Amino acid sequence: METFCSKLPKIELHAHLNGSLSRETLKKFGCADNDILEYNQAKQTTLDQVFDIFKIAHQATSTKQNLYESTVKVIEEFASDNVIYLELRTTPRKEADMTEDEYVETVIKALLDSESSDIMVKLILSIDRRHTYDQQVETLKTIIKYKKLYPDVVRGIDLSGDPTKGAFFRDIFEKARRNELFVAMHCAEIKNDAEVMEMFDFKPDRLGHATFIHPDFQGSAELWELYTKLQIPVEFCLTSNVVCLTSKSYQEHHVREWMKANMPFCLSTDDKGVFDTTLSNEFRIVQQTFSLNKEELWKISKNTLSYSFATDRDKNVLNEKLDKWKLANIKILKHPYYICL
Repeated sequence: METFCSKLPKIELHAHLNGSLSRETLKKFGCADNDILEYNQAKQTTLDQVFDIFKIAHQATSTKQNLYESTVKVIEEFASDNVIYLELRTTPRKEADMTEDEYVETVIKALLDSESSDIMVKLILSIDRRHTYDQQVETLKTIIKYKKLYPDVVRGIDLSGDPTKGAFFRDIFEKARRNELFVAMHCAEIKNDAEVMEMFDFKPDRLGHATFIHPDFQGSAELWELYTKLQIPVEFCLTSNVVCLTSKSYQEHHVREWMKANMPFCLSTDDKGVFDTTLSNEFRIVQQTFSLNKEELWKISKNTLSYSFATDRDKNVLNEKLDKWKLANIKILKHPYYICL
């Protein structure tokens, strides 16, 4: 099954660029061994500590050359894990060596240079909720600018950052939507029913984490009932949640409620470098934890594509690739649940 998960063509929709840097990349750009050990968290930590850890990655990608090479390397690593479609997300930022515009231009160049027959890559540009309203407005201007310049590359906008700080400003995302940007939002990473209700009323295209929505996970019956009507796809990052202590264990992860209720979801890494994981590993964890068969794993990958921000043309190409792989690699015997390679 581990080999199957590795070979399965996968779709990654929730991957932060600066959290996806590998140890090798950090070492190449001069990060100290102690910093690399701190960045690469295989042990449990807290959300506050994780957001502090991102400073290490930001130092490594503080020049245009390092940012370009890091982005290319991250894409190569996802491709080597048989990820055939990747939505990489990052917040435009200013450094001594570059403006916000140059940051975005550098990432886009790396995406365009890296796309191949093995992997299709799109960009989600994030707004940091910790920033002031005026700062978020300025970031949105940058995002819209590059959406217009590269409409097939810049596909969406994301609300991210420390969920204990800042706020969701609805009008910013309404303007983003008017400018043909899909909207993903980190939602319910902490218990904040009022904000979740505001997000549900806005109806994002996807939700990240959705940890505290179901009543069994400190959510409310009202929230869950509304969610079951909306059925917004959720990007689940199991290892991230377990390491950050927002989920007690894989067995007690809230993805189980989405499976029981047949609600839309996908599997993601969040920060493969920080949490020392791969998308293949996330599939393996779900398979072992919830006893899924190979057909069910393939279906998760297939469904994930439909939740992506890819163009219809790109979805057609990728759907054909997934269907061909299934025909070549999964044989269904007489019993409908007896599936093997």
